[in-house]
Amino acid sequence: MLRQTGIDLGQEALHLAVCVRIERRDGQVVCLTTHDAELLVDGETYEPMGGVDATAVRQEAGAGVDNLDVAGLIQSERISESDLLAGRYDGATVRLFVVDWQQPGLAPLKLLKGQFGNITVQAGRYTAEIRSLSQRLGQQIGDLVSPTCRARALGDAECGVNLALYRATRTLAAAKSESILVFAGDAAAPGYYSHGRVQFTSGACAGLAREIRTHTKEPAGSARLILQEALPVLPAPGDTAVLEAGCDRRLKTCRDKFGNAVNFRGEPRVPGTETLLQRGRE
Repeated sequence: MLRQTGIDLGQEALHLAVCVRIERRDGQVVCLTTHDAELLVDGETYEPMGGVDATAVRQEAGAGVDNLDVAGLIQSERISESDLLAGRYDGATVRLFVVDWQQPGLAPLKLLKGQFGNITVQAGRYTAEIRSLSQRLGQQIGDLVSPTCRARALGDAECGVNLALYRATRTLAAAKSESILVFAGDAAAPGYYSHGRVQFTSGACAGLAREIRTHTKEPAGSARLILQEALPVLPAPGDTAVLEAGCDRRLKTCRDKFGNAVNFRGEPRVPGTETLLQRGRE
């Protein structure tokens, strides 16, 4: 849609509505507006949302960080509390802008573009922190000397491990809690999945993934996994999931488990601070 002019905030009478466009990492898009009726903006329909409170948007010149806290978006039927608790909105891209609902041909007034930060839910009402792109300017860029591998994740471009060789589809035998799971028919040695990942492919937790804290063996060739973070709902026996081997980022593990020592991104033989602090002999 070609827009000729923008919104003039100097007019005596304004008919403004705030629009929020949320795009999850899985590609699902949610469009909401503070207007009491649906709005069509750039070919997308923005649905009314009620009970929403927002702080003022703080924008700074230079390297300052813009931020915004929005409370009450869970009032929308498009956003469920279970999806929030499951982490499906973590890192979602958010765009806020203002439109004149009486003159849809005017260019919108952009307020903020960023990603969801901390999300808290209490009594069916949540507050979401939206972090602008300038938030990244405050993050450390570059590598530091480390005895352990600095690759961002096992199997990424820096690591080079072919994860397809270290994944297995297993069936859930029992869920002792939301964070303790037993998978049947797995002959992997204890610790093989420690620091790895489990992603459900069926059942109530389909599409959800969690990091694995520890992996031990159960009788009859079953794998007992303790998750770093509990699942939002209890999975049922018979649900399937993909188990992914884990790496503790040590050179020995990289060499012996994955045969990938050539890509190890660490300096295990560089003296640490404990060596620097040692006193010499008198």
